[in-house]
Amino acid sequence: MAEPKSASTNPEALSAGGGADALPAPAEIHGNRCRCSACRIAMHVADSPKPSVCPYCQAKMTVTSYVLPPATAVAQEVAGDDVAAKLRRLYARPRHGMMIALFLLGTGLLATAVYFQVSNFESYWYAPLVNLYSLIAGIFIVSRFLLAAFYHAPADTGFEPTVTVIVPCRNEQDAIGRTIDHIYSEGYPLRKKEVVVVNDGSTDQTLAEMLKAQARHPTLVIVDFETNRGLCHGMAVATLMARGEFLVFVDSDTFLFPGAVRKVVQGFVDPMVGGIAGHTDVENATKNLLTKMQDVRYFFSYKIMKAAESVFGAVSCLPGCFSAYRRTCVMHVLDRWLNTKFMGVYGDFGDDRSMTNFIFKDYRILYDDEALATTLAPENWKQYIRQQARWNRSYVREVFVAGKFMWRKHPVPALSWYAMMVMPIVEPVVIVSAMIVAPIQSGAMTPSYVIGVMAITLVWSLHFLQHTGRKHWWTGFIFTITYTLFFSWQAYYALLTMRRTKWGTR
Repeated sequence: MAEPKSASTNPEALSAGGGADALPAPAEIHGNRCRCSACRIAMHVADSPKPSVCPYCQAKMTVTSYVLPPATAVAQEVAGDDVAAKLRRLYARPRHGMMIALFLLGTGLLATAVYFQVSNFESYWYAPLVNLYSLIAGIFIVSRFLLAAFYHAPADTGFEPTVTVIVPCRNEQDAIGRTIDHIYSEGYPLRKKEVVVVNDGSTDQTLAEMLKAQARHPTLVIVDFETNRGLCHGMAVATLMARGEFLVFVDSDTFLFPGAVRKVVQGFVDPMVGGIAGHTDVENATKNLLTKMQDVRYFFSYKIMKAAESVFGAVSCLPGCFSAYRRTCVMHVLDRWLNTKFMGVYGDFGDDRSMTNFIFKDYRILYDDEALATTLAPENWKQYIRQQARWNRSYVREVFVAGKFMWRKHPVPALSWYAMMVMPIVEPVVIVSAMIVAPIQSGAMTPSYVIGVMAITLVWSLHFLQHTGRKHWWTGFIFTITYTLFFSWQAYYALLTMRRTKWGTR
């Protein structure tokens, strides 16, 4: 690409009547738009190699030139000035007195739950399903904490391969520019980092925001689907174009911390590792009660559930918000993954779990809690319900897919997986039995179930408080209540709506 003209010799640099003191006009940055009319797909490149053929049909692409909008400055927070303050906000020390008091309360509740389990052992036949489920669920959760205690993040060995950071996107005009700026500012050597963003037929100003970001970061590669094709196709086309040895998938509303890319690829030193999940907190946690609740849940799902699974290299899902894959592994399964059908339709809603299962069958999957990012969680209940419905459809489908090969893995994660297959299906029946049938028959809810649920909720909420110092730890109980009354039933709803394949959050 030719050097831009110096502003001092550019005839347009002086404004009319401004004289020698006028500010120079910025030099224009030109890009190339390479389009395949048959596939209705276009690539926008400025300072990156120009693609000559369509990644789908391999037909020659037509090339036209375009002028990028004027570059704008990167926000201070993205540039790294506020990173330390952000970390202090996310991770602080709680008051010791509060922790001791809450610890004693949690211990008392757990002791009570154990007492009810032991004392009611001879009476199990009065409510066998509820009592047995309570026992199994309690053992499962306790085992997660015990296993997570043995977790260690992959060591930083100085591994520095080439990577391609991929951001599939639809209707994210408010966040996509900031996401891209964070990717370029996180510190991985630019000569070894490629960034590809995919606009999946957005109906807002997402593409315009991507072009503004390209003006700030000319090496950015933009893929534009002229019509909506689905999240899986967005991931697939970027994988086909990628030049990096490893792929780092980032959601369009996820913001990487400095060093996140370098840290998340360290575990790939082991050639048997096929994928690694980074750690993601909720960016907008303080927005309202719903986002606070999700913040507590996110922390538990990563720091306890994924940490426990990672001990055996058996992380069950690489979240789309921030995860890395070995590209050769993805290319090996890409065609099968992209063309997988469930109940007669292509399952575009199960992108991350489905890809994880394809890789997990033959490779180890890890979690790195030192590779940090934050993501925007749904801020209203409508968005949250739609997101949970999509996640549940993915979970219901993929949990049975993995069940076909999990028996070949280590017996501890295998046993846990089969327990997770059964518990969500049985749980709604248990809830009805414990909270509706039992009061009708005996005048009181089943105590072992209710106290057990409250004790477990308190334990993981306190774990969140202990490690983060965030004062909204108590919203973990809000999650438990809403899950018990409503979201536990979504496993059945997922089965009934399995043919729906929308993005699910907008």
